[in-house]
Amino acid sequence: MRPAAPPAAERRLARTGAAVLFAVAAAFFAGYLVAPRGHGGLVLETDRGGNLWALVPTGWMDANRVAPYGTELDSWFDPGDPVSSETVLARRPATATPAQRATTRAGELHALDGYVQSYLGPVTFPGGRRVYLLQYALGGVYTGVFEFDACTAPAVAVTVTIDAATQGKLSSEENSLPEGAEPVCDGSAFTSPDRAHLAIPLHFPA
Repeated sequence: MRPAAPPAAERRLARTGAAVLFAVAAAFFAGYLVAPRGHGGLVLETDRGGNLWALVPTGWMDANRVAPYGTELDSWFDPGDPVSSETVLARRPATATPAQRATTRAGELHALDGYVQSYLGPVTFPGGRRVYLLQYALGGVYTGVFEFDACTAPAVAVTVTIDAATQGKLSSEENSLPEGAEPVCDGSAFTSPDRAHLAIPLHFPA
């Protein structure tokens, strides 16, 4: 007897999972090639809810951030230099384009004393993904904010924020970290009906 074919929903889920893993693996490989070696290179991390992936320098600590349903948020930081950090925010649905999100943020920051903008415009990640980058300095911290959309129907808006104490450190981190950020399109943060109330966070601190 021939085994029954798996339901269409299961086949779609399997294809989606395979696509996400392929994208993350490709980003990890690209990041590894340009990663600052120094004290250990990069590792592939996931948030506690299992809803996003990120490339993180070895030794950085997970801040274990929380967010309401429909949003996934996490940060990692260097315990030896807390200014150095990576924050990944993924939100479904995307309500504005990457360019609109970056431009709006730039407008909000422009009025702050000491704000120095060095770049606002498109860049291309290894593999061809087009993103919008806002790069600036404020209060002695150098920041790069990368905006892009991932997944489909509806899209997930992804914001990757890199902070560093110097322009040199920011450039090094920007060369390897942002392209590794990827939401899990079918993750519970974006699909679970059990978390439909906005007051319920995705996960609770231990």
